[in-house]
Amino acid sequence: MATEPAREWSEEQLKNDDLPKKDLIKFIQDNAAHSFLNEHKLLGNIKNVAKTAKKEQLITAYNELFESKRFIGTDPVQEVTEQVKAVKIDEKPKEVKTEVVDEGPPKYFKSVLKKGDKTNFPKKGETVSCWYTGSLEDGTVFDTNIPLCMTRMTLKVMFHPK
Repeated sequence: MATEPAREWSEEQLKNDDLPKKDLIKFIQDNAAHSFLNEHKLLGNIKNVAKTAKKEQLITAYNELFESKRFIGTDPVQEVTEQVKAVKIDEKPKEVKTEVVDEGPPKYFKSVLKKGDKTNFPKKGETVSCWYTGSLEDGTVFDTNIPLCMTRMTLKVMFHPK
């Protein structure tokens, strides 16, 4: 987990017009967890964020970042990602004979756990997310975004090719 960065600016310096919004955005983007940036609508190119974000919003986000301590590495998914990156893989790949077969587009199985009610759904521009696990027919998992701490829960959203 990352160490907590030091505050670069005092309240007085933050309110001063000499501090560019871009510097404040860069600091927040470099130090805040992805979920924090998403929540405060600070994801994306610094130039584009500077066009849409007001300085008061940035100052509030800066202060809240230190109050909530939601720095890079504090999201559970980020912790799992770091653990996955730390796993060592054999550097010598096994020789596998591959044959290219054109069978058309891939086929998938989808399990719907709860059907929507056609009245509650995301509006244009809202961010949505879901848990998924991609697995082969033999049960081999090739991709998932479910953190290890959640694998014991009864969450079973499966999305796997045929």
